[in-house]
Amino acid sequence: MLMTKMNLMVAAVLAVSMVGTVQARLTTGNDLIQHCIAAPDSFCAGYVGGVIDTSHALFCFPPEVSKSELINITIVYLRDHPDKLGLYAPNLVIKAMRVAFPCKDGR
Repeated sequence: MLMTKMNLMVAAVLAVSMVGTVQARLTTGNDLIQHCIAAPDSFCAGYVGGVIDTSHALFCFPPEVSKSELINITIVYLRDHPDKLGLYAPNLVIKAMRVAFPCKDGR
């Protein structure tokens, strides 16, 4: 009886741990450029916009710049730097913006 309860408990723990297993994967430049080329107004727009919203203090773009311009700047940067496509995508978006819109105060 005790062994049966123990076996059931072990089976339950294993079942739950197998169901709850998730593989975390970071978005790379390769992932982002594929999304941006396929559908620039969907995932790409949200992703680039989210990175910019959370890191806008790192670059100085003019207020009149459009979201489509920011996406195009990102795509051009990714295409011009194929050696960096394996890197973490948010860092690449920030780098693209810093190259396109450097701050005069050294940020």
